[in-house]
Amino acid sequence: MQILRDCRMLYLKQLGQLLQEAEPVSARAVQAFQQTVGAYFDEMVSTGRRSSFEDAKGLTASRISLVGESDLELEIRLGEFSAHLMERTGGDLWRVYLRFVTLLDRPDLSTADNPVGPRGIALGLTDLCNELGEGHDQTLERIDRLEDYFAKNLTVLYASLNDFLAGNKVGAAQAAIVTASDSAGASGTPVNTPNPAALLQRQLLGPAGEAALPIAGPAAHLFSQAMLERLLTRLDELDKPARPTPVSNFSPTATSPSLETLIPGLFTAEPAPSATPQPLDSDRLGIPSGAPEAATIDAIARIFEAIFASPTLPDPIKSALASLQIPTLKAAMLDAAFFTTENHPARLLLDKMARAALGLAHEVSARHPLCVDIQAIASRARTEFRNDNQVFNARIGELNALIAGRDKAAELAAEAYLPLLYQLDRRKQAERRARQVIDGYLRPDVPASIVGFLHQHWLKVLVVNWMEGGEQSTDWQENLALIGNLLWSIEPKAEIDDRKRLAKMLPALLQRLNAGMARIGLPEETQGAFLDTCFALQTAAMRATGAPPPVPADQTPAIPAAAKPGVSELSAGHLLLKIIDLSGNQAEASRLRAAVRPGVWLSLTLNGKPPICGRLCQISPESGMLLLANPDWQFALAIHPNILEQMLKAGRAQLSSNESLFNSAAEQALRRTESA
Repeated sequence: MQILRDCRMLYLKQLGQLLQEAEPVSARAVQAFQQTVGAYFDEMVSTGRRSSFEDAKGLTASRISLVGESDLELEIRLGEFSAHLMERTGGDLWRVYLRFVTLLDRPDLSTADNPVGPRGIALGLTDLCNELGEGHDQTLERIDRLEDYFAKNLTVLYASLNDFLAGNKVGAAQAAIVTASDSAGASGTPVNTPNPAALLQRQLLGPAGEAALPIAGPAAHLFSQAMLERLLTRLDELDKPARPTPVSNFSPTATSPSLETLIPGLFTAEPAPSATPQPLDSDRLGIPSGAPEAATIDAIARIFEAIFASPTLPDPIKSALASLQIPTLKAAMLDAAFFTTENHPARLLLDKMARAALGLAHEVSARHPLCVDIQAIASRARTEFRNDNQVFNARIGELNALIAGRDKAAELAAEAYLPLLYQLDRRKQAERRARQVIDGYLRPDVPASIVGFLHQHWLKVLVVNWMEGGEQSTDWQENLALIGNLLWSIEPKAEIDDRKRLAKMLPALLQRLNAGMARIGLPEETQGAFLDTCFALQTAAMRATGAPPPVPADQTPAIPAAAKPGVSELSAGHLLLKIIDLSGNQAEASRLRAAVRPGVWLSLTLNGKPPICGRLCQISPESGMLLLANPDWQFALAIHPNILEQMLKAGRAQLSSNESLFNSAAEQALRRTESA
């Protein structure tokens, strides 16, 4: 199958790049690593059979005696390596797994046997270290180092694979119908494959775990059907604004506090700055903590707690999401498959609200038109929901319309900046050509001060000439010829004719230098310092003394040996294009991973300031520059792909439109619960 082959190729290529970025090793070592990982991929695709070190937990005394102590330690360490990566890559690996279940048509595929799971990577490390000729201790040390690096960066790789499969119409299997045989179990009975929300629920259930979960329909372990209906009635009462009345424990006749009491500021036009929404947990409802129902209630509470703590969601959106806490809880109580169904309407509603709000400034007013629309949709969902998920589906349709409208608004905003992006492309083309011709003049014996001036300043003069008149223009030709004359002027002049020629050409040379430096607005002190340097070098040349006098360090411009990031702007009328670009000898664009393509929303953290979020609307076919726009911005942003790639790897940029708010919040809640 072509999709499977392409996915394998993409996976191995990106994994090899990740390995080299972590610890550069020989090409043969990388190839050995990739071959082993690829063989594991093929084995899992064809048979789903696990590799040996995964059975380390089942080693008996007799088996241990058959392997060396070092081998056994390595087996166990690789098992730990795999388990830790499996845990830390969380939802990203889970989403890829669900698509492999669909692609391979294998609902019985275990998460442990995911073809791109950490187990294959762990096996690859053994052959990597063998190829490098490392001993036992060196191998363990390398595994320790790579474990942390892979844990931080594999999520980007898995997100890329997920986007690749999604782009090829490979859907995610529904978690509720995925089964996997548990190698540690004796019965072989299929079990639900856990996702973050389901794992959180099981964690809160305690040792009883899955056995305490309801089999189907409404919960019935602690409560009778009548008691469940009373709880739902109470939730209905909580969902109405009313004067607060204290309540201790749940009882059929207890008077309930209002949702306004639990979530202050919910029904006001502007939330009070200090009014932080509070999760509704089992303690507030008076439900005994040991009951399975309490695990459901507290799992929802902790997920909403993570949502309320989000540093990126604006307060008006948090307020809208908070108003859906009770409808979401009721949906979870009524549907035993809520936590295992990724596309449950109640969960999708929360995800779509967050998706619709992408790009809103953190300090946005509740009166922003988009906030008003989202609040209205949340209010309708909250008011109309009883026990019918169709209410959620209708509201999801409204949110999809909002999302489409906002995406279109971003596209329209970006269109106005396309001429500026074209101008930027021409400038970059001019820079490449100017650097090329300058480098053609340079020799190893040219003084660093002259090389630095040509690269840093005269290049800008040539760029202006190229953009205004091209290479056939008089200014381009004369300023290009000046480079040759300048370099000739500082060479030793042993012949009298050469000295006469130099004396004759210096006034015109000086005049053109001054004109060029003034054209690019070079500060007078910088102009003067360079002319003093030229005078010293030319005087030495006239005397034919050979080596020129040394130039003070503070007057010697640095030679740009590598690409360096820089910030600039282009404007036209009321339009402002902010540019984050690379300049230098190695500024050529690399190819971004497949997930970064027009249509995604990207969150960027720049210089420690609050993140900004814009939609990627255009990738220049000429320069590779990415154009981001946002209907609320008074500017657009162009960023070099290499810079964005580094930001993604460092965690200072995220593909926001690919995230599930519910799953992300569940993952955060699960981590906090496990560390408590």
